[in-house]
Amino acid sequence: MVHRRRAKLVAGLAMVLLAAGCGADEREPVRTDVPEPAVAPPGAGNLPGQIVMVSGEPEGLALDSRTGLVAVAVRKPDGVVLVDVASGAERARVPLGGAPRHLQLEGPGGPVLAPAEGNDRLYRIGLPRGEVISDTPVGRQPHDAAPASGQSVFVGDELADTITLLAADGTTRKLPAPAMPGGVAASPDGSVAVAVGVRGRQIEAYTADGRSLGTAPCGVGPTHVRAGLAGLFYVADTQGDAVLVFEAGPEGVRQVGQASTGGAPYGLAVDASRRRLYVTLTGTNELRSYRIDGPELIPERRWATVRQPNDVAVDETTGRVVVAGTANGELQLLSP
Repeated sequence: MVHRRRAKLVAGLAMVLLAAGCGADEREPVRTDVPEPAVAPPGAGNLPGQIVMVSGEPEGLALDSRTGLVAVAVRKPDGVVLVDVASGAERARVPLGGAPRHLQLEGPGGPVLAPAEGNDRLYRIGLPRGEVISDTPVGRQPHDAAPASGQSVFVGDELADTITLLAADGTTRKLPAPAMPGGVAASPDGSVAVAVGVRGRQIEAYTADGRSLGTAPCGVGPTHVRAGLAGLFYVADTQGDAVLVFEAGPEGVRQVGQASTGGAPYGLAVDASRRRLYVTLTGTNELRSYRIDGPELIPERRWATVRQPNDVAVDETTGRVVVAGTANGELQLLSP
């Protein structure tokens, strides 16, 4: 979302809503105009797994099982770093004209979709070498991008309140979106895409060719979304301390489940082969896992993480998990 370093864009808009119920202590969760990740305390020592240093405030992650590489969004200088998941070795550093926040894969083996907030462009980065394949203008401050069927790509233009739909032939068109579309995801078969409006507190579903399938309310303060199986999508309700489960398809989009996280969730990753959802809690430097049982999420494990774990990715072949510690420039490689 619009992070604290850009807080001047929303200064003066923060508000707290108090419940008007009978109980003196009954309150609704704190709500600000734009949900932000909870600020992490100092990190703990003796963390599980392998810690790898990556300069540049690492944040968004996209892990490719085919090449064994995880792409890491970095800034100052802006670009993407490719890291070998097995060894933690840096394989390439790809400079870009603007800083990306979140990354996704267009397909197995790449390329990586890197929407650059700093210069309003979508980059495609090839794997394993890290060459820039294409560079396309999109809307204002693209925050996330997801591939759909027909080789189309949905890009959430966070400060334009639109989706840029990029077709296979390179042409683009704009779609209306919920206010400030920060999170974007598409079903594994690419037939349905969704966008989460972080200011609008709504989720909207689309067909692969951009037709709206409908909208639904989406929590107290949502941020990110990732796709699961059977038409399910998982939304981090960062201000609501929960993961929301939505079903999206030809008949529209609706909430079908919810799981409390005991803190502000932010990064999400789905291991469909093991039916597991990973969630980062930035306010406590934790990673949680949930077993997926239909629309139900059943709590499993917790891990202490690197500081400010703003994203997580999983290798569905090996089960290996990568957590990005934005505050101290670290990656944490775990083998759950």
